[in-house]
Amino acid sequence: MKKIYSKWSSLSILGALFLGSCMQETEAPAIAENLQLNSTVSSEISIENLRKNPNGVAYQEKFTNQIGFVPDLEGGFTQDIPFPAYYPGTGVGNATYIGKAYSFINQRAFIGETGPVTVGAPVSMFFSEELAELGITDLPDEVSSLTTDGKGNTVYFKNILNVTSPVSDTRINFVAEVEIIGGTGIFATAKGKGQVNGFFNPLNGKGETTLRANIVF
Repeated sequence: MKKIYSKWSSLSILGALFLGSCMQETEAPAIAENLQLNSTVSSEISIENLRKNPNGVAYQEKFTNQIGFVPDLEGGFTQDIPFPAYYPGTGVGNATYIGKAYSFINQRAFIGETGPVTVGAPVSMFFSEELAELGITDLPDEVSSLTTDGKGNTVYFKNILNVTSPVSDTRINFVAEVEIIGGTGIFATAKGKGQVNGFFNPLNGKGETTLRANIVF
């Protein structure tokens, strides 16, 4: 896979994805160096009992996120608009069964037949070094986001569908359908489906997400 360096630009989303235009490069955060995760899986949770439930159990996440912007220079441009483009990001929050957690995400935006479209892109494209420091390697390309406690427990997600809804110059709401496709530690054989609801500020990339899913161990 091509090497893309994690330099971020803040760029307003045009049309359904962009509102305005501002472009200022900043260095990507030193994620692994600043990662402080002290929570562990609760001793009260019996993973074996969870695995015995054929219908799965509820799983939730809530994160505060920072999204970046990296033009896909190999994808070309459309009417002087920098599409396609990648939107890698990170988040800090909490997740069921692991407590305090960190998230990594990547998406690609492009102009479709009906306008701007976003789809999942390989999360390892921008965060392979940071993830390797956390012991997460050999990720399938279909993993577009993941949640980890930094101690060996990670959930892998595959993005299925994104729908964005601009609200104002500083807020865009979105809904994403995701599929759980395994992971590491207690989530090594996990599968399921869920929905992400969130928002972000297109001027600075800051936002929040909440995920609710049904997970089968």
